[in-house]
Amino acid sequence: VHSVGEHVKMFVKCGIVLLTLAQAYNGSPLLRISSDTDDIDNRVIEGAHNERSTKVTVNDIFISVKTSGKFHQSRLTPILDTWFSLAPSSTWIFSDTSDPDVTRRTEGHLIKTECPSDHSRTSLCCKMEAELTTFLTSDRSWFCHLDDDNYLNVPALVKMLSSYSHKEEWYLGKASISAPLEMLDRSMLPEERKVSFLFGTGGAGFCLSRPLVERMGELVNNFAMTGDTIRLPDDVTVGYIAEVLMGVPLTQVETLHSHLEPLRRVDRDMLGEQITLSYSTYEDGEKNHVSLKGINLAIDPTTFYNIHCELFPEVAKKCDLFSKS
Repeated sequence: VHSVGEHVKMFVKCGIVLLTLAQAYNGSPLLRISSDTDDIDNRVIEGAHNERSTKVTVNDIFISVKTSGKFHQSRLTPILDTWFSLAPSSTWIFSDTSDPDVTRRTEGHLIKTECPSDHSRTSLCCKMEAELTTFLTSDRSWFCHLDDDNYLNVPALVKMLSSYSHKEEWYLGKASISAPLEMLDRSMLPEERKVSFLFGTGGAGFCLSRPLVERMGELVNNFAMTGDTIRLPDDVTVGYIAEVLMGVPLTQVETLHSHLEPLRRVDRDMLGEQITLSYSTYEDGEKNHVSLKGINLAIDPTTFYNIHCELFPEVAKKCDLFSKS
């Protein structure tokens, strides 16, 4: 069995320089959901598709949510109460803790990893390895990673992915830095080389097409080792493997949002076009969340219930309880 360092050497020596042209995502009219079925999980998004697109349904996507036992109540419960209901058979929860209630609510889609429960690089990369290897055992065309502080607009995700061919290699995400990250690549010690690349921040969510993940091969099975070798966290390691080793650049999707952004810029009129949203608290105590009227942070600190009620009033429950009168 080769070590990850030997695999990296083979990739570099083979001169993998496959560059995929970045395809920009163009905004389109608000989403419409087919109503000829009562099963939300199987609804197909109606929208314009370009010549190279393929019609995608939620059943083509492996949605992966990374969490930890200490956040099951505060972060995971709002997800299960809101957007999870739009894609229950396409969403898997990766945690470090068993939870009978989450297992019941997700109908067995809670994956308990053997990863540490802290927020260290080792723990993050361990969970990402579990996410990617589990995806490869499925028949899904797209892998989409989310953090447990993300609200996912499922129809918007389906529509966006329909703009790209799942038969090609794609790395879709949103960088949280304005310029490529520069680092010394220590994967071929004692030699070092300077590399630069962009990565899709995990806090906004990112997607990989199946052909790309499959070509990563042993780098998926040794993902945690790769992260330790280059000393970078999980989302940065994904960018390193995709851009530096595989030659597939990040295609930026501006409708993905993390807690690192000023989310107040997203208002009600923009909400339907956004794919992911988040929330946070600034150092001075100011809350960072989308601009929706009537949000009661005392009972909806994640804002997920208000967002869900705004986007999907026909399926959201008890909306009157989560907004100010």
